[in-house]
Amino acid sequence: MGNDNGYDIRTILSQMREEYWQALAEEESEAKETLECLVFTLGGKRYAFETHYACEVIRVPKLVRVPAVQSLIRGIFNLRGEITAAIDIRPMLGLPQPEIGATGRILVVRGDNFATGILAEAAHGVQGLCFESFEPAATGLPGTRAQFVRGHFNLEDGSVVLLDMEALLADPELVAGEA
Repeated sequence: MGNDNGYDIRTILSQMREEYWQALAEEESEAKETLECLVFTLGGKRYAFETHYACEVIRVPKLVRVPAVQSLIRGIFNLRGEITAAIDIRPMLGLPQPEIGATGRILVVRGDNFATGILAEAAHGVQGLCFESFEPAATGLPGTRAQFVRGHFNLEDGSVVLLDMEALLADPELVAGEA
């Protein structure tokens, strides 16, 4: 035995891990586990992130251009007295950037230290996405920057890419714009 206490930490951790996954498997068989997500269109594809990051979805207001900020920030707007940046994350994801027209929306998200508005071509509302149809990102989807993608859901009407909002909101490119 490797230590005097009569137990091996590796064994205990592995048992805990097995119990955890066992409990998850049991839950799944009872109810289809879903993840509440806000679904929207970016670069012509459907994306989503967990609803707890989202504050609200608004029509795109008149944006005030800010000189000398990096190109991700399309402008700022007044959100009930808070000056908020409108950010186009499509370049960060390596996506095409079609014009944001009448269906365009701003998804107001809250990071640890700030709220910001993400420009989207359209918002499709909140959907419960089923974990059964989820595939974690294998080394990144073609044409998408892998560090911001957790994986995708294969749904009957096509796939929805799940963004890693934590990574996105912590990215220096975004945070620099908020400094």
